[in-house]
Amino acid sequence: MAEEMNIGQLDENLILKILSLVPIKTVVSTSVLSKEWQSRWKSVPNLKFNSEDYQSEHQTFSETVYKSLLSYEPEVLDSFHLSFGSDKADAVDVVHWIKTAFALHLRTLVLKFLIYPYEVDEFIFTSSLCTCDTLVTLKLGSLILVDIPAPGSMKSLKTLHLIHAFYTNDESICNLLSGCPRLEELVVERSCEHSVKFFTIKVPSLQILRIYDDNDEDEFVGYVIDTPSLKYLEIGYLECPQFSLNAPGLVAAYIGRVSNVISESLVSVRRLILNVSTSMTIYPPTGCIFYQLVYLQIYTHEPGWYDLLTWMLEHSPKLQVLKLVGKYWINPDYHVLGWEWNKPKSVPECLLSHLQTFVWRRYDWKGEKEEEVATYLLKNARGLKNATFSTGPIEPGQLDKLKQRCRTRKKLDGVLKASNTCHLVFKFE
Repeated sequence: MAEEMNIGQLDENLILKILSLVPIKTVVSTSVLSKEWQSRWKSVPNLKFNSEDYQSEHQTFSETVYKSLLSYEPEVLDSFHLSFGSDKADAVDVVHWIKTAFALHLRTLVLKFLIYPYEVDEFIFTSSLCTCDTLVTLKLGSLILVDIPAPGSMKSLKTLHLIHAFYTNDESICNLLSGCPRLEELVVERSCEHSVKFFTIKVPSLQILRIYDDNDEDEFVGYVIDTPSLKYLEIGYLECPQFSLNAPGLVAAYIGRVSNVISESLVSVRRLILNVSTSMTIYPPTGCIFYQLVYLQIYTHEPGWYDLLTWMLEHSPKLQVLKLVGKYWINPDYHVLGWEWNKPKSVPECLLSHLQTFVWRRYDWKGEKEEEVATYLLKNARGLKNATFSTGPIEPGQLDKLKQRCRTRKKLDGVLKASNTCHLVFKFE
């Protein structure tokens, strides 16, 4: 029989990590376990409070937060997570809690303003809260209004998440970012907002940028991004008239469901994932070539994806890996009428000398256009070493589907391939 271990026998650091994962009310309650546990809760490095889940007959939510911060003993507070609503936390108190946490050399601050039915309140994040030189991570959540009339000072901040926050004007965004000289990662998620015309991101140190923006308000014009050190860009759900990007050192990018996507600023990337509506795609000038691109992934959800594929093959001479990803679910009655693939006028350079790996996930075995594209690639990729086609499993009783896949597999297997060393693989996911 295995010997049982008491939690008190564990390493002190491990105990504190475990306590960091449970609600603060439970952590404080451990003080009654023994004399050794009376003050242990005061050393938990991560303080997390949620007014929505808080219930107590002895203390208000505000009193619990105050007590926890004032009782904290170590010199450094690793993280302070606060989810609050105006019914249990006054804005003045929240500001005081944050400043108290700053005095404890706070490293991570997460704020989320909870929305209740019929409430129109908001919490204002002002310049006075942009003054912590020890803060490394800042995450601002829903209905937090960023109002920063002058640049702050967060000299150590490396990660900033703005998740459905609001802004008083364009200047507040600029002032927030200009006070973060070491910022490396920025995440922006936005929805309906009337006060911003241009969302300007000018951060010389930024390396990772993620934008998810479904704001379609007429007042919003677009993004101006000036990030010379940017290495990774991820953009999704973006529809705006203007999009300016200066990122000469960009290495990898994911572009999903946006307009004006294939920008000249993307030509330096080595890895590119495109999940876009081809009807919204605006291609750059003729001389725009992806000389560094070695990995390309295209999602084949929308009619017309094949035109995007043709364009990318013609403009990516060093491409080594091509991956196509089909739909999660294929309607057996779905057919694209009037479909015609405009093949490259001449065999692209990447197929003649560089493409080594071709992968097609969720391949539609019944699709004529899919078969035509696959056949073209196999016939023309001279250096191809591996070609993999995968699809979902066949359920019992789906004999017709099995026969169709066998016929298509036989066709592809019988294609006269340009590469004598190509290894063809068919598999179920």
